[in-house]
Formats: sequence, structure tokens, C-alpha cells
Amino acid sequence: MKISPELIEEANTYYETDNEEILNVRKKFKELAEKFDEQIKEEKVKVIEAGGLKIIGTERHESRRIDNQLRGRSGRQGDIGESRFYIGLDDDLMKIFGGDVITRVYNTLGADENMPIESKMISNAVESAQKKVESRNFTIRKNVLKYDDVMNAQREIIYKQRRQVLDGENIHDSIISMIEFVAENLPGIYVESESNKVNIESLNNDIINIFGFDMYDYIKEHQANAEEIAEKLKKKALYIYASKENEITSDQMRELERVVMLKVVDEKWMNHIDSMDELKNGIGLRAYGQKDPVVQYRLEGFDMFDEMVNDIKVDVTKILMHIRAGGEAKRQETVRITGAALEAIHSVDGGSKIGTDVDRTVRNDGPKVGRNDPCPCGSGKKYKNCCGKNA
Repeated sequence: MKISPELIEEANTYYETDNEEILNVRKKFKELAEKFDEQIKEEKVKVIEAGGLKIIGTERHESRRIDNQLRGRSGRQGDIGESRFYIGLDDDLMKIFGGDVITRVYNTLGADENMPIESKMISNAVESAQKKVESRNFTIRKNVLKYDDVMNAQREIIYKQRRQVLDGENIHDSIISMIEFVAENLPGIYVESESNKVNIESLNNDIINIFGFDMYDYIKEHQANAEEIAEKLKKKALYIYASKENEITSDQMRELERVVMLKVVDEKWMNHIDSMDELKNGIGLRAYGQKDPVVQYRLEGFDMFDEMVNDIKVDVTKILMHIRAGGEAKRQETVRITGAALEAIHSVDGGSKIGTDVDRTVRNDGPKVGRNDPCPCGSGKKYKNCCGKNA
């Protein structure tokens, strides 16, 4: 009779069940247990007469729980037994306690190296050292859980967004919110702190890069402030985006929105995971500055998460605003998101098989500018906060 591993696990359980297969396996297990108990009955009597099982430990473990488990083997199920542990002054645990000091004392006294050390004080000291190691290990495990809690909270948000896409839900409202967010916040980045004026050239370059249209004449002619530019930019972006459904059918646009969202979220999330791992590896150094590493990890982690979310909004807006109709568009079934995503991603990246096209990446053949160098546009800001923000 061949029994599966699953049924073997059920053999020694006692919960109520009507499953005949499980009941038969339990019965078989009981018969075998009784059979082997009878076979070893005489040997068991001999072991008990000899004093039972004796456990000899050649060192003490960092955890008292492990030592106690070994001791427990000698008195399993009420049987008699004995346990004895030996420890050397050069063992790791004794080094934590201070075994080198005891070694020097015994060397000074000229004691025989085979003389057993049975002082109660030393036994208590070893137990105290075990408690300290256990406390340290517990703190490490607790901090790991706290670090994981930060990532779990972020993971829930991202996975919820991915699930909406994979389930084929309509995310058009989310896309519109992203476009509005980017349009409302972009002009404020280019307000010069000294003059409180908008850096027209840098802002317009970013508008062209993200939204695909030019607003230089409007900004220059109307001498508009950041709020006015944001409102005009938002209206124009929403109008142009809505007009794309005249070129690419509504069904096609809904599918492309899902495909682009999934592509960008996955890419940004993988990069974010790597960044969070790097942060966790070095965050312990903050303790030297009298700061709680876990608190700092939580604060900086959520700042990085917010930055990632903003980058997702910018990239999704940029890709969708640059989509063009390129030929006959044939929509895939939404439930087959994987197949549709594959073709649509190729389309977004430059191929036009699905009937769309995007502007090709602009290559900068000029001199390389460092992220912390002054921006060559003359804004006075660092390159990473100006023209290089979306590089």
C-alpha cells in the first residue's frame, strides 16, 4: 500500500474527520506503533536499568532553549536519564563572558588544565552571557520585523494598483488624476527663489519633454505666474489627451492605459526595492548619531516611496501624452492582459504593430553634466533639480 506524503502527515493527527482514507492511515499508524513498541520493550527495560539516556554536551549554546532541549532528551516522556555539559575557557560563549581573564588567573595559580571548573559563580555567569546573547538576537529579529512592516505597507499599495490593471479594471480616472497632478506641480519647480519668477526656458523644455507641446509663447506673452501656467497646462493636456480617442479608439486607449501603468509601476517598484535594500544595509550607522535606525528607515523609506509614486505619475503621463495613431488598431481582450501587454509594450517602446507610435528618445550628444553640477540652462539650480529632473 503506497501512502502519499500528505497522508503520512495526517497519520499522527487526532482531529475529527469522516475521511475514510485518513482514518485508515491513522489505524495503520497505530498498529505499526504498537508493533514496534513491543519489539523494543526488552531493550527499553535494559536502558532504564542502566540508568537511562545520558546526554553529554561538549559546549554550551548561545541559546538556553537549545541546551534545555538537549537536557529534555534525557528525560523524555518521564523516563529516567542524566545530562552533563562541558565548556572550555576558549569557547565562544566564555569569550563573551570573559574567559581570557579566568585563563590568566588559572595560569598564574599553575592549576592543572584538566581540573574541572565547577564554580556556581561561573555557571551563573555563563547563563548570564546566554541571556545577553538571546536579548541581542531578539532585538535583531524585532528590528527585522519592523523593517519588513515598512515594506509590507508599501507593497500593499503597489500590489493593489497592479491588481486593478491585471483584473482589467478601468483606470482612466487614475490616469487623468496623474496628468492633472504633473501639470499642477511642474511649473512650481521652476520658480526662482530670488526673483519669484518662472524660468521660462527650463519649464518649457520640460513641458515639451513630458507633454509633447510648446507653451513658450503663451508664458512669454502673458508673463504668467506658476499658478496660471499650471491651470493652462492642465486644460491643454487634458484636451489633447481626450482628443487621442478620436485617433485611437476608446477601447484601445483603456487597454493602453493599463499596459503603460503596469510597465511603469513594475519598473519603478523593482528599482525601489533595490534602493530600500541599500538603505537598510547602511541605516544602522545612524545609531552613531544618536538616532533610531528603524525610525530613520521608516521616515526615509516613505520619502523614497513618495518620490517613486511621483516618478510613476510623470512617466505614465509622458508615455501616454506621446502616443500617436500609426495604423489599424486591433484591440485584444482585456482578460488576456499578458498577451495584450506584450504587443502594447512593444508599441510604447517604439514598435507600431498595435497601431500606435511614440516619439523616439532624444539623445544628448553634448558634454555630460553631473547631477549635482549647475544646470547649463542658467537657472542657478543643480542639474538634477532642473533640466536633469526627468533625465
